Amino acid sequence: MKKSKKERLTELLDMPKEVILDLPKLTLYSNNQLTIENYSGILEYTSEHIRLKTADKTVAVSGSNLELRTITDIDVLIEGDISKIEYI
Repeated sequence: MKKSKKERLTELLDMPKEVILDLPKLTLYSNNQLTIENYSGILEYTSEHIRLKTADKTVAVSGSNLELRTITDIDVLIEGDISKIEYI
Protein backbone atom coordinates (compact mmCIF):
# COMPACT_ATOMS: atom_id res chain seq x y z
CA MET A 1 0.00 0.00 0.00
CA LYS A 2 1.29 3.46 -0.94
CA LYS A 3 2.06 5.78 1.98
CA SER A 4 0.41 9.18 2.17
CA LYS A 5 2.38 12.41 2.14
CA LYS A 6 1.74 12.83 5.86
CA GLU A 7 3.02 9.32 6.62
CA ARG A 8 6.20 9.98 4.63
CA LEU A 9 6.61 13.31 6.45
CA THR A 10 6.42 11.62 9.87
CA GLU A 11 9.18 9.22 8.82
CA LEU A 12 11.31 12.00 7.32
CA LEU A 13 11.03 14.18 10.43
CA ASP A 14 11.17 11.19 12.78
CA MET A 15 8.02 12.38 14.55
CA PRO A 16 5.34 10.27 16.22
CA LYS A 17 2.57 9.41 13.76
CA GLU A 18 -0.18 10.53 16.13
CA VAL A 19 1.16 14.10 16.02
CA ILE A 20 1.02 14.57 12.24
CA LEU A 21 -1.79 12.14 11.36
CA ASP A 22 -4.08 13.17 14.26
CA LEU A 23 -4.32 9.54 15.40
CA PRO A 24 -5.63 8.72 18.86
CA LYS A 25 -3.04 7.62 21.41
CA LEU A 26 -4.26 5.43 24.26
CA THR A 27 -2.21 4.92 27.41
CA LEU A 28 -3.56 2.35 29.88
CA TYR A 29 -2.33 2.12 33.45
CA SER A 30 -3.39 -1.26 34.85
CA ASN A 31 -7.15 -1.56 34.43
CA ASN A 32 -8.15 1.57 36.30
CA GLN A 33 -6.77 4.56 34.41
CA LEU A 34 -6.77 5.40 30.69
CA THR A 35 -5.55 8.51 28.89
CA ILE A 36 -6.81 9.13 25.36
CA GLU A 37 -5.07 11.82 23.33
CA ASN A 38 -6.29 13.36 20.05
CA TYR A 39 -10.01 12.90 20.55
CA SER A 40 -12.53 15.26 18.94
CA GLY A 41 -15.63 14.84 21.10
CA ILE A 42 -17.54 12.94 23.77
CA LEU A 43 -20.36 10.85 22.28
CA GLU A 44 -21.54 9.01 25.41
CA TYR A 45 -20.73 9.27 29.09
CA THR A 46 -22.20 7.04 31.78
CA SER A 47 -20.62 5.24 34.72
CA GLU A 48 -20.51 2.06 32.58
CA HIS A 49 -19.77 3.33 29.04
CA ILE A 50 -17.74 6.16 27.58
CA ARG A 51 -17.50 6.71 23.82
CA LEU A 52 -15.14 9.26 22.29
CA LYS A 53 -14.98 10.43 18.68
CA THR A 54 -11.55 10.48 17.06
CA ALA A 55 -10.45 11.60 13.61
CA ASP A 56 -11.33 8.30 11.96
CA LYS A 57 -13.17 6.05 14.43
CA THR A 58 -14.78 5.83 17.85
CA VAL A 59 -13.06 4.66 21.03
CA ALA A 60 -15.49 2.86 23.35
CA VAL A 61 -14.58 2.15 26.97
CA SER A 62 -16.69 -0.16 29.13
CA GLY A 63 -16.49 -0.99 32.81
CA SER A 64 -17.88 0.17 36.13
CA ASN A 65 -17.52 3.36 38.14
CA LEU A 66 -16.10 5.12 35.08
CA GLU A 67 -15.38 8.84 35.45
CA LEU A 68 -13.92 11.48 33.18
CA ARG A 69 -11.41 12.90 35.64
CA THR A 70 -9.66 15.36 33.34
CA ILE A 71 -10.90 16.84 30.06
CA THR A 72 -8.79 19.14 27.88
CA ASP A 73 -8.87 20.07 24.21
CA ILE A 74 -6.37 17.32 23.42
CA ASP A 75 -6.87 14.53 25.93
CA VAL A 76 -9.13 12.93 28.51
CA LEU A 77 -8.33 10.89 31.58
CA ILE A 78 -10.75 8.08 32.40
CA GLU A 79 -10.67 6.39 35.79
CA GLY A 80 -12.65 3.42 37.09
CA ASP A 81 -12.74 -0.34 36.66
CA ILE A 82 -12.02 -0.66 32.93
CA SER A 83 -13.03 -4.03 31.48
CA LYS A 84 -13.04 -3.38 27.72
CA ILE A 85 -11.62 -0.91 25.19
CA GLU A 86 -12.88 -1.02 21.59
CA TYR A 87 -11.78 0.88 18.50
CA ILE A 88 -14.89 0.88 16.29
